[in-house]
Amino acid sequence: MQSRTQIWKWVATGACSAVAIFVLATVSGSGAAALFDIWSQPHAYTPDEPEALLTARVAVSLLAFQAVTVASVFLANARRRRVAGAPFLNFEMPPGGIKTLALSIVVLLAFATLFASFVFVFNPDALQHDLQPFTEMMKSRTWWLILLAAGIGAPLAEECLFRGLLFGALRPSPLGFTGAAVITAATWALLHANYSPYGMAAIMLIGLYQAWLRERTGSLLTPIVCHGVYNSLIILAMAFSGGGSLG
Repeated sequence: MQSRTQIWKWVATGACSAVAIFVLATVSGSGAAALFDIWSQPHAYTPDEPEALLTARVAVSLLAFQAVTVASVFLANARRRRVAGAPFLNFEMPPGGIKTLALSIVVLLAFATLFASFVFVFNPDALQHDLQPFTEMMKSRTWWLILLAAGIGAPLAEECLFRGLLFGALRPSPLGFTGAAVITAATWALLHANYSPYGMAAIMLIGLYQAWLRERTGSLLTPIVCHGVYNSLIILAMAFSGGGSLG
């Protein structure tokens, strides 16, 4: 049985690791964007290219951020396994298999639809504000790069960092499940600080649900799959709508 001092030591280590990974990933994303600017400079003034290049630049920055995050979390997980014998990450199929994954996705989509409908009724400008940046990028021929970043990169990176490393560090502490779920959901919402208050509230609630899935199924696979399907459906809906681009 771990002592309280040992538990808090792992909490501090996990929190510091999460911050360090976030900073490193942010720097990597900025560096990737700078390198992309250098590479794309000869094409910047080609007709119809600026919008496609801007979308690709955002995607490259996000993918670099996500790749560094995933790699760093896996390294932290390997160290935790070696030192404490208790890894943060578990990607096993949840109990119930595909049925559990499907039901988890349906619940998330139902909640998201109800929440979006509520926002649309009471403050449609907030919903438009949150979707506008993606809507513009979906008009570009490089929209599919955003799909890769949002549908694959974001679920892997964000769930490994927040519901994996950070939740895994906080869960055994005296904070328990509730404290770990609230803290990870709140910090995840702060990552989306450019959203409207309604958007951040939605992220917070989804984060709590994702933490509950992580706790209930014992696997990160469930929140990763839910996150990926949710993001992908939003991007595809915008891309294939009248305002999107299929080219």
